[in-house]
Amino acid sequence: MQETTVSQFSSYVSRVMEIPQGVDPSKITTGIIYNADGTFTHIPTTVYMENEKWYAKLNSLTNSSYSVIWNPITVASVENHWSKKAVNDMASRLIIKNPKTFNPQGYITRGEFAEYITKALGIYRTGVVKVGNFADVEVTNELADAIEAATEYGIIKGYPDGTFRPDAKISREEAMVMYAMAMDIVGLKEIDNRRIENYKDKEEIADWAYEFVKKTVSTGIFNGRTAETINPKDTFTYAEAATAIRNLLVRAGLIND
Repeated sequence: MQETTVSQFSSYVSRVMEIPQGVDPSKITTGIIYNADGTFTHIPTTVYMENEKWYAKLNSLTNSSYSVIWNPITVASVENHWSKKAVNDMASRLIIKNPKTFNPQGYITRGEFAEYITKALGIYRTGVVKVGNFADVEVTNELADAIEAATEYGIIKGYPDGTFRPDAKISREEAMVMYAMAMDIVGLKEIDNRRIENYKDKEEIADWAYEFVKKTVSTGIFNGRTAETINPKDTFTYAEAATAIRNLLVRAGLIND
């Protein structure tokens, strides 16, 4: 009989860790997975009580070594910003890597949004790039590992000319396409397919992006700039990105609200 080690899964596999008595369950921020270089990365984690005992449920798409950490982070720049809860949570979960210089109103790039998504989903790993998938993403690019993971899981495809343009600001419709792909990974289904009809600027959505945008807004967790506008061509801010990613994980039941 031949044995095969499965290192990646097609859907999330949960690993439950009992929290020892005497350990405050509120002081568990998230589960982590260890990378080959000794660093660690977030994996979606919930903390819950059952039969008077506390547990941490770590949700992973890969097989590795796991632990939990206490890592509360307060991002000063969002103290009085509408995104405060989401940004602080995403920073504490190691998804936002630059909390001291975080600019909520700044425009996130295509490469950075790929990093947000892959870290949030728990599929980001360091040192995985051997040969670049895109002509304009060198192996040494600090976002190359995230772009590799996003490509492997079908979240991104790049442009017809073989480039990805990681430093280009991402439009809202481009972000929604990537978000729709992430919905498939977490198993989040469409809810209201007619919700897109609420937006008077839906005709501005590119043909190639329309069905993905429709799918994304159907969930009610990735909204337009207003109740009546999607603003598909507008650039996407860091605050919007952090909030959209957190909403995805919460709605999928992968993290606590």
